Amino acid sequence: MWRRKINSQQNFEYRVGTQVITMRELSLECPEPERLRLQLSLKVIKKPLDVGSLAYSVRRRNDNAFDDRGTPVVVGSFVSARRELIVRLLKSFVGLRDASVLLFFSGFKRFVDWVDAHGYEEAFTNEAHAQQVYRDYTADLKRQIAIQLWKPTTAAQYQNNAARVMELLFPEKAHHILAGAVRIIPDRGSSGASADHVEMYRDVCLAIAQQCGVFALTNLPYPCIVKVSDYQVVMFPSFHGSVGPFKESPLSYNSGERRIATVEEYIAACAGRGRIPPARSQITSDLADAQASFDSSNADERHWHRLYVAILAARAYTCLFLLITGASPTELSQFTYEEALEVEKSPLKKELSAVKFRAGGKTTLYNIGRNTGLPLLREYLKLREWILNGSSHDKLFFPCPYDSTLKCHTPSPNEISATQIVSKFHVSISGVFLDPTVPRISARKMRKHKSNGMHTARISPSTIAKSLNHSQAVNLSTYADATPEQQAAEIGQYWQSIRHAANVVRERSQSRIEGEIATAAGHCAEFNQPTAVAGAGAFIELNCRTQYGCLYCEHYICHSDEEDLHKLMSLQYVINSVRSAAPDSAHAEALYKDLSIRIEFVIDSLYERSDLAKEAVTKVREKVFEYGELTVFWEKRMSRYETLGVVF
Repeated sequence: MWRRKINSQQNFEYRVGTQVITMRELSLECPEPERLRLQLSLKVIKKPLDVGSLAYSVRRRNDNAFDDRGTPVVVGSFVSARRELIVRLLKSFVGLRDASVLLFFSGFKRFVDWVDAHGYEEAFTNEAHAQQVYRDYTADLKRQIAIQLWKPTTAAQYQNNAARVMELLFPEKAHHILAGAVRIIPDRGSSGASADHVEMYRDVCLAIAQQCGVFALTNLPYPCIVKVSDYQVVMFPSFHGSVGPFKESPLSYNSGERRIATVEEYIAACAGRGRIPPARSQITSDLADAQASFDSSNADERHWHRLYVAILAARAYTCLFLLITGASPTELSQFTYEEALEVEKSPLKKELSAVKFRAGGKTTLYNIGRNTGLPLLREYLKLREWILNGSSHDKLFFPCPYDSTLKCHTPSPNEISATQIVSKFHVSISGVFLDPTVPRISARKMRKHKSNGMHTARISPSTIAKSLNHSQAVNLSTYADATPEQQAAEIGQYWQSIRHAANVVRERSQSRIEGEIATAAGHCAEFNQPTAVAGAGAFIELNCRTQYGCLYCEHYICHSDEEDLHKLMSLQYVINSVRSAAPDSAHAEALYKDLSIRIEFVIDSLYERSDLAKEAVTKVREKVFEYGELTVFWEKRMSRYETLGVVF
């Protein structure tokens, strides 16, 4: 194998004469691309991306995160053939957002770092070497999955980064190179959120948004009381002063009477919690500080804790609009204040717009709803004006980081990160306003919940996909998962029907019933009167002219003798053959997998009845599956399939 051993004792140095360029200068020609560093927006990253350092096969991290001299390299490791790689990489950045460039470059660099760390000197010189590297990299990713270091979704993304490198370098031969390794299939994504959890989360967000917002706007006296369904949370002016059913009261407060505690109450609370109380003088001092904070918060309408409460309400509104619109975090951050004012005032307009960069810059619209979303928007706009207090911000939602030194919130000019807002908001409310057992409801899970709700309401998939601004294929593959409760109910119903079938077999196989009619799968007690077993009618349509639906019919009878077992196993042999040979495997699995499971369950039930039944099952199974001896009916059916061109 063509690999180079890296000497750890090599001297690293900063390159002299590097040139910092901007996104506007990407199209300019440069004879020495190894000298280039790319400066993105300071909102995205402050230090320039050292793109030119990729021309050197030996690099290392900068010792100082604030050092902007570039990446230390071993000058002697320069590979001239990589100049073309850098040029093509820079050209691929044209037209992308700065955040997308940073993400693409990070993935690109990860792959090149792996290539250099494993000593593939000739990785990018020709197609054969490139395919070998791609194979080995894929094998390494699969090993990381096997040892559970990475999840398939992460590994698939890393493999895609490597594939993009190959597509940049070898645009005409890339499909041959990539065919050298099997693509890693990512997970379908996180499971859908529980409907009960979403309902709890929504109720908490609504209570915090409206009640904390009113508290700040109308300058109500402390403590702030937030009522959530059947419980209350009492907020005193302190970082740890929120008291509710999930969090006990700090010693300094009497939450029941909504006031500062007395010395005796403080000491009694310590004793109740098994703690030794501090000196009486220390208790008196702590209570005096708490009273001073309590009085100052009621005297100052823009006290730091009132701002804290207002920001908490603003974050709750942000989460509510994620739930209502189903927008992605990137799109929510683009909603503008000016457009929100138009929606508020217009009798017709009820959509907020954003640009979906992953869809090639397509403009998307999100309906907030005039009955539900519009009243919340009006409430939020009033709270937003109070928080800004004369300042301006062009976006509807904005970040307001907390300054622990000045004890105030200062609006930031940057765009909001809805993902961070959801995460920080959950940390703030979990174990205080929200049951700590309720997991964080991410923005993606909010979108899945909205999609699932519309699917449950029987809205067409095309309409659902349009409302969430993605394709119907994406909706069905990623956003159509049922909730855990729905899945449990459906699976329970399915297995209940199978257990019912087993019971029918046990009851009716004791003795033959007069008037039974023989069928290709067993016997029937009421021919031409198909009646679906509870919960099983949706799998295969019942019809006495076909043989597949018998096992889902109330009147189906299977005796524990060789005759009926031969019929049943012959049917199983045929459908399993069709499943394995069908060109449309997905369709065949959807049609026959459940039927095969049901047959196996019935056979197992018969097998467990007695020693004679076990002997009969073993004998017939050998006869059918080892020697291929089917009943006359199913033998003819197999011949018909072969005539139609189905090869077994």
